[in-house]
Parts: sequence; C-alpha cells; structure tokens
Amino acid sequence: MNIEQILIAILVLAWIVYRQVLGQYASRTKLTWLPLVLVALGLYTVVQAHPTITAAGGALIGAELVLTVVLGWLRGRAVSLETRDGFLYLRGGAPALVLWVISIGMRVGVELLAHSIGGATAALATSTIALSFGISLGVQGLVLRQRIRHDGRPLQADSRRGGTRPRATLGR
Repeated sequence: MNIEQILIAILVLAWIVYRQVLGQYASRTKLTWLPLVLVALGLYTVVQAHPTITAAGGALIGAELVLTVVLGWLRGRAVSLETRDGFLYLRGGAPALVLWVISIGMRVGVELLAHSIGGATAALATSTIALSFGISLGVQGLVLRQRIRHDGRPLQADSRRGGTRPRATLGR
C-alpha cells in the first residue's frame, strides 16, 4: 500500500467510526452497501496481489477473520436502538468506540506480526485489509438488521427515495 491508499483508508475508517459512535438514523440500505463494497474490493485486492499462502499466513489470517467476526457481532450488539423524531436511531457510543479501537488494534497487530513472520505472510495480511473490515462490518450489519427487524419501530425513508435524513447530533 502506498501513502495515498493508507490515508484514504484511514479517512474512510474514521468516517465510519464517527457515524457509528455518534449515531445515525436506521435505514434499509445503510447496513448493506459499504460491507459489500469492502468485501468485493478486498477480494479483488487479494486476487490482484496473488499472495503466497503459507501455513503461518493462513493460520494468522484465519484467526484474524474469526476475531473479526466476533468483534463485528459484539459491535452489532453494543449499538443502542433509540427513537428520535419518531424514527429508529442507532448509536454506538462509548461501547462501540472501545470495540472499534480493539478491532483496529487487532488489525495493526496482525500486520506487525505478519511482517515479523516474513514477506509472503506480510503480503497476504496487507492484501486482506479491506476484506477483513468488510466482513466485520457485514457481520455487524447482519446483527443490527436482525435487531431492527425485531424492534418494529419505523425507519426513516431513504433520501434516494424522496425522504429526508436529518444529521446526527451530539445533544439529542
């Protein structure tokens, strides 16, 4: 990864964490598209990088993906479901922030460990960054979708369908 790609990844991740921690109105599409895009981008990156998969690299990435799924599930459970302006509002608050810090720290740890193991493992770990975060967000989204479905409160219309979407606010 070059410096521009790293900066873009950091900015996208910061935006995701910011929106989830402070809150946003629930919608039918928000939980679906970003994880799908990240998984597709991640798979494309892995195919393009065509990294050699060693036993150590496979075990490291396998363990990371299991932890990624667990952390995504925990983040999905940590989000509070509230009513604001008559619509369902999702807010992660401090628990989501802590879980995001753990998720990011785990990923940094995987990269450091992979680079200490060697070139093939480092290349594999670097090529799976988008895939890892896409899977994590996907699991989080699935958990939230299930919780939203069982909750029953109304969802705000998607802005692409003519509805309005107020911005998240700190004091509400």
